Amino acid sequence: MRQKTELGCVLAACRRGAWHIKKDLPCQDAYAIETKIVADKTCLALAVADGHGHHRHDLSQYGANIAVKLAIESASKFFNDFYSQPENLNSSQLKANFRYNFPRCLGRSWREAVLEDAANRLSIDSPNDEQINKLLKRYGTTLLVALILPDLLLLGQIGDGDILRIFPDGSVVQPFRPNPLLIGNSTYSLSSLNADKLWQTATLERQPGEAVLLSTDGLSNAFITEDQFYIFAQSLLARIKEFDINAIDMLLPRWLDEYSKRTSGDDITLVIFHDNMEKGELRKEITENSNVHNEEY
Repeated sequence: MRQKTELGCVLAACRRGAWHIKKDLPCQDAYAIETKIVADKTCLALAVADGHGHHRHDLSQYGANIAVKLAIESASKFFNDFYSQPENLNSSQLKANFRYNFPRCLGRSWREAVLEDAANRLSIDSPNDEQINKLLKRYGTTLLVALILPDLLLLGQIGDGDILRIFPDGSVVQPFRPNPLLIGNSTYSLSSLNADKLWQTATLERQPGEAVLLSTDGLSNAFITEDQFYIFAQSLLARIKEFDINAIDMLLPRWLDEYSKRTSGDDITLVIFHDNMEKGELRKEITENSNVHNEEY
């Protein structure tokens, strides 16, 4: 999937893992993308989620879908409430609200939506506290969020998965590191107790020409070392530049399928944003495509 905005371009693919296909299991990853314009300011919200997949989390594909939908809504609301209002642009206030209020509000919305889904899907009404905790576990999921603004980059993560910043000089920065206290396949989750305190967040200045990559751990686990994963991320941008974004859009699902087949067989979801097109050319292309195809980007 390819989407263009005045901030740049987004490529995305979500692939059901080879092991999931073999065992007739659903894809438990999800992603969502949304562009919003308020008072002539543009923001791009990206979200990627990975349902846990263990039999104790048998409804995690629904939890992941709920998570990315609400993450986009929450990110857009944050943009509307803070960034688009000049009086709220104080840096410390914006950082504090994103760090503390965003995870708390999103977590509350996710829990409410999960219980509503359970009431409809499972006919469970008015569950007690013990039942609520068990239901939340069944829907458990990780979540990655990026809110891309004209001059700022707001990132959030709970659980495993990867967010990378890739710069024009080829350097790669991973803003968040795995918690060393978590062992093996253990991960934090939106269903974790006190989940809002388990988030990692960052408010960063955007750099010209940088790319932002969000992916579930099915992708990074396909590489033996972290450096190999970084090389893949760098090569993806090089291929976009060399072969055209439309060609890479068609090839990306095939590449992810091959990585899944050759390694753990896990689902893989990848969303990558880049702004390496000239803004004037991008606006022209958006306008031409809108006039000819009547499509909204």
